[in-house]
Amino acid sequence: LDPPGTIAVVGAGPLGIEATLYGRFLGYDVTIVEADSVCQAMKIDVASPLPILPDRCLSPLAMAALSAQDHESAGRTLPLTVGQWIDEAWIPLTDTDLLRGRLRVPWKVSEIVTVPVDLEGEEEEADSIPPDFRLTLVGPAGQCDSLDAEAVIVAVGERLSIKLGFSLPAPYFFRIGATVGDDWEESLWNGYREIVEVYAQLAGRQSLDLYRPKRI
Repeated sequence: LDPPGTIAVVGAGPLGIEATLYGRFLGYDVTIVEADSVCQAMKIDVASPLPILPDRCLSPLAMAALSAQDHESAGRTLPLTVGQWIDEAWIPLTDTDLLRGRLRVPWKVSEIVTVPVDLEGEEEEADSIPPDFRLTLVGPAGQCDSLDAEAVIVAVGERLSIKLGFSLPAPYFFRIGATVGDDWEESLWNGYREIVEVYAQLAGRQSLDLYRPKRI
């Protein structure tokens, strides 16, 4: 799947936002869908001290995106609590140039199915192209909508309550952050490594690591 291929990310926690950001850096057309609010699962601990070293709480890509928007609070003062981490980093990230307008919230993904690619009657070529995914979305008032994408990245933690209309594993369907440990830093950076692997697979490359320091 070459840029600007379409990708749907489900879940606007840290890894969902990071996966969306990573895809946007590569030039993909990414939409992120969240049922509640940004980092909803973390909000029960807003007053708790940051469970990770402040200088390790954001990836280099996230720092670059925030710096480009001149968010002084994120660029000069590192968060010390979970609430600050959400309010000064993750929420502002969704309003950066790369992600602005790409967050659909609050929309719950109830089902994901596959649909054939419509190439206006070119059946032979269509047969060689994997089907797209269609996400059924349910809004806060019960209204329904849908979103089509060529690839899906699910970042909703350990429990997957979305109905799937296909068998797993499936090409172009990925889960990240499904294994959560007690160590926040280890879990976060394990998730980053999963994101690297996802985009390497999408690009058909052995490695596609945007987190590696640039060589001088």
